[in-house]
Parts: sequence; structure tokens; C-alpha cells
Amino acid sequence: MKKLFGFLSFVFSLAILFSCEPGRDENGDLLFGVNNPGETGGGGGPTGVVKQLKSVTSKEDTGETITYNYSYLLGKLVNVKTSDNSISYSLSYDNNTVNKITIVQKEGSVITTTDYAVTYNNGKFVEAKGTGKEDTGNSFTNTITANYTNNKVSKISSKMVGIDTADPNITYDMFTLQSDITYAGNNISTWKFSTIFPATPPVSIPPIVISSVLSDYDTKINPFNTLPEAYNIVSSLYGFDSFAVIGFSANNYRKVTVEGQSLTYVYTYDADGYPTKAVASGNLGTLTFQYQ
Repeated sequence: MKKLFGFLSFVFSLAILFSCEPGRDENGDLLFGVNNPGETGGGGGPTGVVKQLKSVTSKEDTGETITYNYSYLLGKLVNVKTSDNSISYSLSYDNNTVNKITIVQKEGSVITTTDYAVTYNNGKFVEAKGTGKEDTGNSFTNTITANYTNNKVSKISSKMVGIDTADPNITYDMFTLQSDITYAGNNISTWKFSTIFPATPPVSIPPIVISSVLSDYDTKINPFNTLPEAYNIVSSLYGFDSFAVIGFSANNYRKVTVEGQSLTYVYTYDADGYPTKAVASGNLGTLTFQYQ
């Protein structure tokens, strides 16, 4: 049940399966928005007040706590960092559009740095191409692409390719991560997360697929929907950010079902319609939100 909470509440169990580097085992969670690609989120609550997400603190029933801190410059998100220093995101802009994202991950004693260049077509996210290097000498390339249906992100793919340490001209497919998303109105109704492995005869590993159904949405502001879409797309396929996928919804889901098991949430809101706390059923955990 603890793993179920990890996945259902923040879809964090994907981190247990796959890790901070897309597919590497580490603690963290998976974070999303329907804004214009690369732009900071907009819109206010019922009072018209616009707030920026400052921090999210996740506390499990075991007492384990981690905080995600968001930093801004001139109203633009420029950094996201965990309280345990396991991962950080640094964003650069061309005017109001995210054009570069650098991710630094720490897993044990290994530090991995990945630099992404983001491209667009007619204002829509096309891909983020990155090269990652571990301080141990290992390196890889990662290409993240996104597809849209009715102007909403409906598919995100991340292909990991390893680079031979002895001969960098030699590369090999590692795996592909893929999110398939469907909507009911402006909110996500289903999310299928797949890990696809290359065929390596005589051993063939079938895809790992986790499907979730999100429902019973409130009518309040989803704070993750205020974050830049490019950031949410890239971060959605890292162990850090389940918030990213749910950020593609305009509102906050109050029920999630995975493989027949369900979890519900009760939210507390401030006077401007922003959630300040989400409590999972069975007291399995809480999320606490702060704004600026």
C-alpha cells in the first residue's frame, strides 16, 4: 500500500522503478501545464490574484519528507531544486520561451549533468536534445519529443542512447520512456506510462506499462499548471516529477486509480482558490503548498 501511495499520490513509484535519470533508480518523484510552450503560467484564482508556486512539501506516513523549491527571476521560473539536493533544474530563456534546461542529479556519490536544447515549431514544443555526463565518465544522449492533440500534450517520448566510454563513436540503445495522455475537457482522464526496452536476442524484455485513471476534479487552480510547459514536458520523464504530468490538467484531481486500486484526496484552499494542502486517504501522506 505504501508503494501504491507513492505512485497514486504523486505517481512517485515510477521513480522507484525508473529513477532520476530517465530510467535510473533513485528517490524522487515524477511534476505538468497547458500554457504556451516555454512560457510561465498565467491566470489567477476566483479573486483574480496571480500567485507563483514557491514550494511543495511531500510528507509520507513514515515521516519521510522532501521539499521542492521553485525560484523565479523577473516572473520566470529559473530553478527547481529538492531539499535533499538529489536533483535540480536550471532554465534559460529566449525572451519568454524556455530554450535551455540543465539538470543536475545526485544518486549516491554519482553526479550526472544533462544539458538540453529545446526547439519549437509554430510555438509548439518539438523536442529537447540533451547530452548527459556522469562524473564517473559515463555519458549518454537523451531526446525528448512531444505530440499534441487538440492543442494539448498527448504523447511524450524519451529515448536514451548510451555512448561507449572507450569509443564515443559507438552508441547503443538503452530504453525509451513514453507517456500517453488523454483528456476529459481540460483535465487528464488517463495516463499510460511505458518503459520500452530494445530487442536484444535471445532475451526479450516486454514493455513495463503502468496505467492510471484520474477523476473527480475540483474547480480550483492546479499550481503545477502554472509552470512552463517545456519544463513540465522535460521533467515528466525524470524520477523527480509526477507533478509534471498532472500539471497538464487545469484543475486538481481528487481520485486516482491504478490497476484497480484507488486513492482519494481532500484539499484545503486559500482565499484565492489555490490549494494549500492535499491529504491522501488513509492518512498515507500530505502535500503542502506555499506561494509567492
